[in-house]
Amino acid sequence: MSRYIEINGVVELPDNVDHDQFWNEFIDFLESKGYYFGGGTKEIDEEGNPIK
Repeated sequence: MSRYIEINGVVELPDNVDHDQFWNEFIDFLESKGYYFGGGTKEIDEEGNPIK
């Protein structure tokens, strides 16, 4: 039987790490553990507004 966890939060990145780098490292970490992720991400500003 599978177990599921929903993640809802914000990750603050240092200026030298961009969205793509974080996302790639996050997915690599999950896959290295044999985990799967279904979902997506979006960049937001400090007020929580999406950055286009």
